[in-house]
Amino acid sequence: MSVKSSQDKTVTSPKPSKNKLSLSFGGYSCAGKKAHNQDAFAALIPQKSDIVSKGIIAAIADGVSSASKAAEAAQLSVTQFINDYYATPETWSTQKSAAKVLTSLNQWLYSQSDGMNKQSAEWLTTFSALIVKSSTGYIFHVGDTRISLFRQNKISAITHDHNRKQSHGHTVLTRALGADSRLKVDVHQVDIQAGDIYLLTCDGLHEYLTDKQISAALLKLKRQADSPPTNLALEQLSQQLTQLAIEHGSDDNVSCLLVYINSTPNRELIEIERDLLSKTIPPALSIGMKLDGYKVCKIIHASTRSHLYLVESVDEDLVEEFADNETKNNKTLSVLKVPSENFSDDPLYLQGFMREAWLGERISHQHIMKIKTAKVNSPFLYHVCEYINGQTLSQWMFDNPQPSIAQVRNIIQQITLALRAFQRLELVHRDLKPDNIMIDNNGQIKLIDYGTVLIASLAENCDTINETVPQGTMNYIAPETLLSLKADHQSDLFSLGVIAYEMLCGELPYKPMRRAEVYFNDYTQWQYRSIKQFRGDLPLWLDLALEKSTKADPSLRYHAFSEFNADLNKPNLSAIADYNSQPIMQRNPVQFWQGVSALLFIVLVIVLAN
Repeated sequence: MSVKSSQDKTVTSPKPSKNKLSLSFGGYSCAGKKAHNQDAFAALIPQKSDIVSKGIIAAIADGVSSASKAAEAAQLSVTQFINDYYATPETWSTQKSAAKVLTSLNQWLYSQSDGMNKQSAEWLTTFSALIVKSSTGYIFHVGDTRISLFRQNKISAITHDHNRKQSHGHTVLTRALGADSRLKVDVHQVDIQAGDIYLLTCDGLHEYLTDKQISAALLKLKRQADSPPTNLALEQLSQQLTQLAIEHGSDDNVSCLLVYINSTPNRELIEIERDLLSKTIPPALSIGMKLDGYKVCKIIHASTRSHLYLVESVDEDLVEEFADNETKNNKTLSVLKVPSENFSDDPLYLQGFMREAWLGERISHQHIMKIKTAKVNSPFLYHVCEYINGQTLSQWMFDNPQPSIAQVRNIIQQITLALRAFQRLELVHRDLKPDNIMIDNNGQIKLIDYGTVLIASLAENCDTINETVPQGTMNYIAPETLLSLKADHQSDLFSLGVIAYEMLCGELPYKPMRRAEVYFNDYTQWQYRSIKQFRGDLPLWLDLALEKSTKADPSLRYHAFSEFNADLNKPNLSAIADYNSQPIMQRNPVQFWQGVSALLFIVLVIVLAN
């Protein structure tokens, strides 16, 4: 890990590596002709794992001179933004993480002002940040600091200054951190290319130097360097630019931070596939066989997709993975999950398998199965999962063909807790079905398979294989996923509604389909089947809740899991009233046409009799 700030003069960054993200930093800040320096900048290259999920950050701030705590506000903004950004969940998208941090930071700065007189704000600063992740740059900007790009020997500003000139020639800042409780941030995304130079500057520099002057200095740097410039070279150039601004009349603090893109992870598909296929899939195991210190006690499940083995730890040096796991002869019991050799050459499947392990080590929830990856340096591809002594929801449904509403409600509420944990982490399960849900001997629910999960932070990267087919299981996949490959928490809510429906009556809310039959073009082609066709004893209000949860059009579906759970717990009187106000053809088209057919038959009989 390496950090560079306006108080530091050196930084160590990793050597450029082909197909990996590598950056160099160099910055300089000085008070200029003023007595005090109220600017600040900082940059951070985090640990390798965080580079993939969170990216690399460079930020600059310029404290508003009229505020008594301008310098402190600037320094706090750049350091706190970086620290708090990396503290957000690894699964969050870049934009969500940055937005949460900036909102919190702005609220704190704003709260430090006099509560009775917000005009006397003491903590005010402009702020601009560049987050480089994979081959994309994410820019967040408030105020008149500026981020510019030097590419192909041309410089161009990416951000727009939030200020306006008054009639007497003075410039007035129109937006800053700490100025208003409602923060408005400009957000940009830019493609990152090797050789790019990003400039983060304060107005004390870019207001006094022309693009031509800055470009000449940057061009000279690139011509002199046989390879990507060092941090020291970038720092020296930053200092030269600040001195040049002072020579051209700058009477303000002067700061410049240069970010040079050494390399980006723009990999060819064949390279990504080669990495995914580098691990060896273990052959089918038998009882008594051992793999990396795990001894097979029982074969739990074997299919064309994966194999599950009940194993015990026989290696004394092996750390117990799950404290709550059952034991056998003082040996920790776990489940070994191994992909089937049928998928040994399927990089998309293997990507999902590895993604499941990545997430399993980062999510901790009572209703989600815990996962650990294979032993360090193991040549084999497998997971070690917590052992859940129970049965799948599919098996439970077979044993309970007509459960009570209370039984179903209890199970759905537990699944909802897991899905809400996913939603908070910007995760979408995408393959929610009875076979992927376990019920232990105490009645506790666990999600056991999430290899198809959509992880917002990883979905932003370019080093993954694009999905060209819907992820999930037919008849449980949300219609919007089938039509457009898109999925969000409402897609999981659809699957949850299908499961609730199936638990109650053993049928599906829509006519079952095989993959070969998928020909839908729009939402109107999904026709809900009232659950009362299969269980007449169930109340109307429950049928209405199930119908809304499984609406084909997501805009007509529940927007939150809590809404669905509320309507499962008690009748939604407004929904019942709306239903009763509809004409019978709309309420129950099947019953309507059955009635029409019966009436026509009676008329026909009468006509024939005469």
